[in-house]
Amino acid sequence: VIIAIVLVVFVLSQRINNQEAEQIAIEQAGGGEIVEKEISKEFLWSEYSYTVQNGDKWYKIDINGFGKVEEQEFGNGDGWKY
Repeated sequence: VIIAIVLVVFVLSQRINNQEAEQIAIEQAGGGEIVEKEISKEFLWSEYSYTVQNGDKWYKIDINGFGKVEEQEFGNGDGWKY
């Protein structure tokens, strides 16, 4: 029982919040501005999805609740809108 409690506390302490996820997304894009975001929450699990515009390039970045980039795509112009 104690091991389970310690494990839950450890997992909860490793999660990131929205601000940390936004910072990760901007860093992955090399700077820029978040133009679209989606946050999915299920019980204790969160997933973050951002579109970052950096100059003429856009980046769609998915980040899990622990700060790991799960998926990233990019392109030029305003193609992220479609």
